[in-house]
Amino acid sequence: MSDFFTSNSMIMLERAANFNWVKQQAILDNIANAETPNYKVKYVTFEEALRAQIRNAVRGTDTEAKAGSMRAVLTAARPSVHVADDESARMDENGVNVSEQSMELVRNAYQVQHVYRAISSDMSRLMLAIRGQ
Repeated sequence: MSDFFTSNSMIMLERAANFNWVKQQAILDNIANAETPNYKVKYVTFEEALRAQIRNAVRGTDTEAKAGSMRAVLTAARPSVHVADDESARMDENGVNVSEQSMELVRNAYQVQHVYRAISSDMSRLMLAIRGQ
């Protein structure tokens, strides 16, 4: 039996917040190194790998195995930082497009806001249940 803080939805929200943090760090590194020669752009992936892992877990036939494997998939989910070796349009081999990175920073800020709002909503429901109102 799981409690509120270890439910699949809370684990997923925790993983999403971690992904957004790692993505924010990669974007800020990219922007900070926009003038560094030979710097290669970093990007972070999470959704595609998680989606594939969830599909594989759902394909199981036993209901308990599915629930257990789903928990294992969510618990083991980690963002991956990659380096784009082939993306440079400048003479100094720097692959950073500051406008593109700025847009990604804004998109990530909206994702962070959505995740924190979801966590806040879940916590508000828990507090409502505790108070008994």
